Amino acid sequence: MLAVSSEIYTALRGRLFRSLIDSWNMSSSKENSKQPLKVMLLKDATHRLEWVTQSLNDAECTVIPFSGSLLELEAAILREEPDVIMIDTESPSRDTLEHVCIYSQVCPRPVVMFTDDNDPEKLRKAVRAGVAAYVVAGLSTERVRPILEAAITRHEIQSELAQELSDTKAALIDKESIDQAKRLFIKQGLSEEEAYQRLRKLAMDSGTSMADVARAWLQRVAT
Repeated sequence: MLAVSSEIYTALRGRLFRSLIDSWNMSSSKENSKQPLKVMLLKDATHRLEWVTQSLNDAECTVIPFSGSLLELEAAILREEPDVIMIDTESPSRDTLEHVCIYSQVCPRPVVMFTDDNDPEKLRKAVRAGVAAYVVAGLSTERVRPILEAAITRHEIQSELAQELSDTKAALIDKESIDQAKRLFIKQGLSEEEAYQRLRKLAMDSGTSMADVARAWLQRVAT
């Protein structure tokens, strides 16, 4: 298995961090330019539904309440296209965290959890499940908007980082396939440059990438 080196990972994180700072500086210069946020509200507790909804409305959010099944949630996310998924719960249960993990993969959206439970272990489990912000003790109008916007930004950065890591791994796999195919050609008497040019010509003739040609060639040799 190919692994992304710590140097590559650190470089990617550094570049994304600088992008975050630039984005924050740009947004800080815009006064009174808030757009309503669409918040899909999942209620794991019902004792404060009206209060939570009012707090979100006061924070210039459009609230989309949801109380259906996990399968219905996927359809609702695709239909409503919320900016944030918010879970209000007294204490996050195992089932709740499993659901967060599933719909974070199926319909990626930033997830914010407001809870009364300050258990550090539950916080860690929530973050591992995909929660972008875990907020304990209170949902005031002054706090909710910055928390939601920070969760959106963090989700965007994590998604970009994950994509860049995926692209880097794919590039490393492609390079390894090409190098292996070149070594086979070199064993047949070609120089390294001749092996490269042969792969390049095969790729151009077939209209595919050099990596695909290399993998096809390796598979042919293996069989």
